[in-house]
Amino acid sequence: MQQSRYLVFFVRTLFFLCVAIFYTNCNQADLENQCDPNFKGYYETILFKILSGNTSKHCAVNLNQVLPPFFSPAPGHYNEPHFISISTITPGATIYITTDGSDPTDASTLYATPSSIWRLAGQRIRAIAIKPGMDHSPIVEGTYSLLPLKTGQTAIYSSGDDGSFGSGISTNYTGPSANATYPNDYISLDQSTGIIWKTCSQGLEGPTCAINSPGLTTGGITVLTTSCNALNSLNSGNGYAGYNTWRLPTMKELLTTNDASKTSLTIIDPTTLPSTANFAYWASTPYPPNTDRWYLDYSAGNSYATINTNGYYGRCVASLPPIETFSFTDHGDGTVKDNSTGLTWQKCSYGQNNDSTCSGGATPTSWATALTYCSSLSLGSKSWKLPNRNELVSLYDFTKATGPTIDQVTFPNTVSSASGYYWTSTTYAATSNAWYINFTTTFNSIYEGHPKNNSLYVRCVSY
Repeated sequence: MQQSRYLVFFVRTLFFLCVAIFYTNCNQADLENQCDPNFKGYYETILFKILSGNTSKHCAVNLNQVLPPFFSPAPGHYNEPHFISISTITPGATIYITTDGSDPTDASTLYATPSSIWRLAGQRIRAIAIKPGMDHSPIVEGTYSLLPLKTGQTAIYSSGDDGSFGSGISTNYTGPSANATYPNDYISLDQSTGIIWKTCSQGLEGPTCAINSPGLTTGGITVLTTSCNALNSLNSGNGYAGYNTWRLPTMKELLTTNDASKTSLTIIDPTTLPSTANFAYWASTPYPPNTDRWYLDYSAGNSYATINTNGYYGRCVASLPPIETFSFTDHGDGTVKDNSTGLTWQKCSYGQNNDSTCSGGATPTSWATALTYCSSLSLGSKSWKLPNRNELVSLYDFTKATGPTIDQVTFPNTVSSASGYYWTSTTYAATSNAWYINFTTTFNSIYEGHPKNNSLYVRCVSY
């Protein structure tokens, strides 16, 4: 394989150099300046050095430097899922990356396999290629953004609501799939996010999770964390299904399995994630105000933090966790771009002054009025709508111990008092209600349903 890559590299190099030599023969030479690319001897000398194994510099060209890595697909914004691969055509070179903006070195994270855009969205990915005996490649970098997932709601309850737009990435699950080496081990893959799920909840096994031995594992956060970690020592240390990176999912990962269109058993794909209990599942994400932990309750599709010893269920993941840092660009006109999702947001809440601090008081309003307000907004010469549940929850910061649990520099004066909830365009299972996102810490929920004729706060999103 390595020899094949080297041959491709050599043929490409030879081809481009030959084309360059031919082209320069058609241009007037700059006297006999062998450092002038317009002089045919410039490329002939480089070609001769490569063919003879001479990697000394020719003029300013370093022939002993590893060629720079490149990204595929190209960095940018995407409205469909992709996996990011990083390559170099220098044979035998190793690629290292950072995602925090620092310069990568041979002590940085080793690039091994492609990673989903969903996992790395908004991160400043920097890469370097290194090969012993050669100069390091130049550092390259790229940033990706990806729309949030669809909520699952397709019904239209009012003009301008979630069902009207159907915004987001469609989920795409495959499985259950048995491992070739360990045929009793089943996994399910979410190809939209790259999350590798253990097909069954802890305590169940088989392709349909019908093997009920020893039975569904219930317990506090410690019990389920230990249960997931124990999967890594199975199969003589090779791990369940050949993976030894099993863990309890983060809240961001767990929320991807929730379907807003369902009244109960809100698991988004019961075929690839079968026999899901119609109750609460633990996430590994802490609740910073105290020792509580987050959970997702499939019996109603809502999410809370609660005492970490409660007897809940768990489903494990083996993929690398998402990098959950925020990156925003303030356009200075009352609009803010989220560099992770590519969405453009209204900086200030409805009713506040459109200034740098969002001064003044936000105005609570009914769900219907919120839909109308956002659809008529012309801020920044853009088209606007009320965000759906997945769009608005993408702004939620799980690391904050006090409200508002949102980037307070980017979104100043966000309401954080009791009942300071924000409407989404997604209707609740009880259709007289709609979902809200809770950015306060006076009530320990992420989202819940609320009567549409009551008044909550509004922040619009562009589309």
